[in-house]
Amino acid sequence: MSFRMPFAQPIITLIHNPSCSKSNLALSILQEALTKQPGVFKLDILDYQKQPPTKDQLRNIVQYLGIEHNLNQILRDNVSITTSGENTQESLKTALSVSELTEVIKQQPSRLQRPILVDWNNGKAIIARPPEKVQEFLKELGYLKDD
Repeated sequence: MSFRMPFAQPIITLIHNPSCSKSNLALSILQEALTKQPGVFKLDILDYQKQPPTKDQLRNIVQYLGIEHNLNQILRDNVSITTSGENTQESLKTALSVSELTEVIKQQPSRLQRPILVDWNNGKAIIARPPEKVQEFLKELGYLKDD
């Protein structure tokens, strides 16, 4: 009689904006990888404009990205903020702590860099710009084999 240990399927989260072409390209690369190798990981898609990452998720992502000393690397600074139908460049807030980062993203979701790919099991993340970085990330983690 053989005994098999339960296999925990890795979870990869795509922090995604469906109206962003780069984010959509990253999603299609992930879906293609899963078509070629079904079940190699579970894909979790987080539309951050509808459900922003939590403070704990952001803390982990910042750590995985290695940007603890410059949290603003995860924020876009070339974004116009729309208020009452007007585009303005006003009040592009910066973040000195994860709590402040959480508030900035909650108040100005379009400031978040995207797409962000997070492998929770391996403690790694990338800002997938350009989206082709997704393939490199998947290969590095062993989820995608060279053709």
